[in-house]
Amino acid sequence: MKPLYFDIRDIFRTPRLSLSGKKIWVHSIGLGLGWAIYLVLSYLALMINGQSISEIWNTHFLFPCLWNVNLPIAWYAWVIYGLGLALWLVIFLLASLAVSRITYKQLKGDEFYSSGDSYNYIKKHGTAVIMGPVSIVIIMMFFIVMAIIAAWLAKWPVLDIIFLGLPYLLYFVVAVFVIYTAVVFAISLILAPSIVGTAEEDTMETVFQSYSTLWAQPWRLVIYETVVCTIGAAAAWIYGYIMIFGYQFFNLVFGQNWLMAGKISRITEQASSYIFGVNSPLTPYISKIFNLYTPASLGMVKPLYLTTTDIITIIMVALAMFVIGASIFAYLLTNFSVGQSLIYIILRKKKDDENLIERKDEDELEEEEEDEVSEDKGNLEESDENSDKSEEE
Repeated sequence: MKPLYFDIRDIFRTPRLSLSGKKIWVHSIGLGLGWAIYLVLSYLALMINGQSISEIWNTHFLFPCLWNVNLPIAWYAWVIYGLGLALWLVIFLLASLAVSRITYKQLKGDEFYSSGDSYNYIKKHGTAVIMGPVSIVIIMMFFIVMAIIAAWLAKWPVLDIIFLGLPYLLYFVVAVFVIYTAVVFAISLILAPSIVGTAEEDTMETVFQSYSTLWAQPWRLVIYETVVCTIGAAAAWIYGYIMIFGYQFFNLVFGQNWLMAGKISRITEQASSYIFGVNSPLTPYISKIFNLYTPASLGMVKPLYLTTTDIITIIMVALAMFVIGASIFAYLLTNFSVGQSLIYIILRKKKDDENLIERKDEDELEEEEEDEVSEDKGNLEESDENSDKSEEE
């Protein structure tokens, strides 16, 4: 691995570092788990709202969404749906932590740090990624609640002087701080996995580093984030087109008249109709991004002449297409996570003059301790042997 420049040039390594099977796999697992939880809770929300499973299936299929329902939605349905989104966000943050840790180890020269090792790291440090942003929200809510109490007291005569007139300038400073904290909260959602994954920080230090990074390096942060989002989207777009070309080439070969002929078309059109077709609300977006229209996406699906084996094959092909499509989105998320890791390593060097790559991490420190223990044990055994020999003599 080439040494870092600790400037914007390092950001352009993001697509290459992201093109890693284990990193894409980690985000794919996170996507699958988050989607499964979201799917169950979204169906539950719509069912509680009065819709039957068949109605939900025919309208939403695998991607339910309360925003495109032409019915009034009860508040408790929105709560359940929001819980599904929140849990998906939590899983994304944890997956980002794993990818950030793998990237950090790779930059340190450890190419054999596995996804299993990153999951163990999540168990040990995952709480800080979640509680960091939550702590910032608690800080904001504390000041907001105190402001509400002060405003209520200021309604009364005399108390308005004490709770409004005298501390007005203080309220102004606190209001600016709360707005700044809201921005820090957004930054913490973006950088928290990188802060924990590279610097091994706890919850309080994650909060402090979120404030410190925004305060010390605001313009670099904005510029670097813009670059990461731009090149990440471009790389994912190219990656997606490669997947599409592979899909088209596969169908071209299998669709020859002396091979599967029209059978492959019936199977792929039926399978794609659930992932990229008449039953998927993602179709308009995918079609616009890749300028791709298939018979399934245009509603021209041919369900006739399907045997039992065809149906089984369609299910298996649909699952495979789902995995392929998820890998495209996972690569996009991997670019984002890797980019955040590079950004934080660069900004930590800029603001604190600390090279996180050269700093010994907890794994290296544990190895040193084990080596010292082994060395001490060896010396002790050697001294025991020498003492035994001297006694024999």
